[in-house]
Amino acid sequence: MATALTPDQFVAALRAEGLAVIEHRSWRTHNRNHKGAWGPLNGVILHHTVSSGEISSVNLCYDGYEGLPGPLCQNVIAKSGRVYMTANGRANHAGGGDPNVLQAVIDERYNDRPPVPQYGNANGIDGNAHFYGAECINLGDGKDPWPAAQVDAMVRYSAAICRAHGWSAKSVIAHREWSRDKSDPAGLGMPTMPEMRAKIAERLAHPPSWSPPTAGTPDMAPAQTLLSRTTDMTLVENVTQTVYWENEHQDEASEHGAGGKTVADSVKYSAVLNLALTGLGLNESIEVVAAEEDGNGNLLGESEMRHRIWGVAEGFHPQNESVPFVGRAANRLVFRIVSRASGNVTVSEAWLSMHTWPLS
Repeated sequence: MATALTPDQFVAALRAEGLAVIEHRSWRTHNRNHKGAWGPLNGVILHHTVSSGEISSVNLCYDGYEGLPGPLCQNVIAKSGRVYMTANGRANHAGGGDPNVLQAVIDERYNDRPPVPQYGNANGIDGNAHFYGAECINLGDGKDPWPAAQVDAMVRYSAAICRAHGWSAKSVIAHREWSRDKSDPAGLGMPTMPEMRAKIAERLAHPPSWSPPTAGTPDMAPAQTLLSRTTDMTLVENVTQTVYWENEHQDEASEHGAGGKTVADSVKYSAVLNLALTGLGLNESIEVVAAEEDGNGNLLGESEMRHRIWGVAEGFHPQNESVPFVGRAANRLVFRIVSRASGNVTVSEAWLSMHTWPLS
């Protein structure tokens, strides 16, 4: 059992674990403490949002919706690997759950669902009082992929809280392990919870700054890059543009911000590109592709992996989309966008979260 982390302690613990942390709106005073207890804290519950779009999902978890007021969690973990702070205190994320699970978490002996579950019934335990909750952006349909950067952030997030409280990895459970009528988090690329707890335990066995070795390169951890731009980028129909980056938030090479477009050179990569779009109408689309250039900026070729983003119904703008990429670049790697919409489309914000390894 533990007293909740203060806002400053919470942010510091997450950043010490190597996470990109975004403090969202008035999260430090945002909670539902007036509706029930907040503490003692016993563990962490991982969820998926059943939504898409980074900023729209974060706002949904901050505000809630009709029938379930926000905040819906203390944190949102995006496909990009960024962690958003959305509440400091009680949040509507866990609901009623199995008292046997809570006791097993307290005793740090949790392995799997108890044989006689009492999930989510009137005799259950108020999980909102006892667990930190992280909503992880995923549609939850079994098809929406879980990027490696997001899974890594979920592991780091869980380890950061456990480390701060002196808990073991057995203090981390899935929503489906707490309540029988839940299935999250699950889907394409999401490890099982025993696998997740093993990853968390491995992190806790090392200092916070530790990164796991990469398969096939036992002594080579990936380089991590996090870039953004916030100046509007106007897309004109059928005119391809390369994204120029303005800000470096995490980048070992320290050369890609301030107007740079090259994000890596001669690498294998796993990346998530997040775009905030306005002006993309229903049944209109833009295409996003990774490409290679030479040292003079001449295009050498584009990846066969082209991603098309379709406009949503009017009234839902701005539209936020996360696009995953995996590949190899023998030359300078850039990202290009072309609009197929009849009118102008604006990219008001772009973020790139990427892991890279040298080409062998």
